[in-house]
Amino acid sequence: MRHQVDLLATVTVLGVLEQAYFALQVIRARRQYRISPPRTTGHPEFERIFRAQVNCSEYFPIFISLLWVAGIFFHQAVAAACGLLYLYTRLRYFQGYAAAAQGR
Repeated sequence: MRHQVDLLATVTVLGVLEQAYFALQVIRARRQYRISPPRTTGHPEFERIFRAQVNCSEYFPIFISLLWVAGIFFHQAVAAACGLLYLYTRLRYFQGYAAAAQGR
């Protein structure tokens, strides 16, 4: 059974690590701009990083659900490849959004 979902599990772990990276970027920005939780406003760069992280987190449950449904009911390798592509584009989105609002 494990060999039937090992690619999906790998992409899931990579997705969780990516979400952790985004959260760490928010923590770093909070420290850099001295913005204590629960505040979500302050320096424009912090706000962009925070918003990029929230945007990515909002869609993460949908991504994981679709990844597993597609992998189990259709084709694991194709679903995993699409999942990797999604994670890459989310990383690029985060980097662009955090750099400048026009980078979205």
